[in-house]
Amino acid sequence: MNSRVLVSEEHLRSLRRMVYVLAVLYVLTFLSGFLQATPFNFFNYIFFSLLFLGGIVLSRVTVKSKATGMLRGFLLLTGISSIVLLIFFLGYEWSRLNGDMDLEAFIESFLYGITLFFWIVVIGSLVLIRRVRGLNSDVVSA
Repeated sequence: MNSRVLVSEEHLRSLRRMVYVLAVLYVLTFLSGFLQATPFNFFNYIFFSLLFLGGIVLSRVTVKSKATGMLRGFLLLTGISSIVLLIFFLGYEWSRLNGDMDLEAFIESFLYGITLFFWIVVIGSLVLIRRVRGLNSDVVSA
């Protein structure tokens, strides 16, 4: 019998759902970016705020869960990158609205980098959740 603490199937399902929700929220956030400089720009603020809150929830649930090792790290990085996206978005909006084009371009490049990082850790989290589910079923069947 394996002595490591296993994450319950229910916890893995809820963690997977949370990661999927963050991914969908990011897609909506990206799409709302096309509304920039229109009367509907407020959707950007709504979706970035939801992404921020989702990152906080995922981080808190990850810390409380029994997830360990790389899975825990990837889940925490997914939550943290969601949180950081709002911070850089606010800096981007502030510089855009103040007309500081150099700072706007600089912060926008960070947003692209964080976005790439976000998608890497989302995919990594989903792969690791699937892998842990496989390990759980192997231990149960042994």
